[in-house]
Amino acid sequence: SFCVLFWPLLLFASSKKFIFSHSVTVFIISAFLIYLYLMLTIKNYHYEFGEKLISLKQGIISKSERTVMYGRIQNVCISQGIINRLLGLASISIETASEGAGAKFLAQDSQSKKNSAVALLVGFRSNRIGIPGLLYENASELKNLVMDRIKNNPIDDAQSGL
Repeated sequence: SFCVLFWPLLLFASSKKFIFSHSVTVFIISAFLIYLYLMLTIKNYHYEFGEKLISLKQGIISKSERTVMYGRIQNVCISQGIINRLLGLASISIETASEGAGAKFLAQDSQSKKNSAVALLVGFRSNRIGIPGLLYENASELKNLVMDRIKNNPIDDAQSGL
């Protein structure tokens, strides 16, 4: 049944030139689409560190906004992979005390290391905010800024949701 459905492709695919030219075309189009997606993702991700909270906006087609009060932040960490270390870059990850999402995300992290890599992508997911591609010095300064603002903006009982 496979040969019946794809006989035209098999007939033309016998030529090595045909296979090579289409493979290159598919590769170039795929590389361009990935590049376009990454550029649009970066261009449509904005963050602002205010005095009382962090404001985040993201999305290419589906836009979303999030504000995080400094008092709800539980953890701020800087990470570098080997390529980032070679380039002097770092990613900052900010974990918040969200309502239930944190427990679900941590359970997924314990099941698979792949999920922890997702958290460091551009944007916010669950109870984490990821900002990649910063110079290491800038990431350190940003971490210190956030840590200082956490100390200066503790959350009170009226804001805790309890």
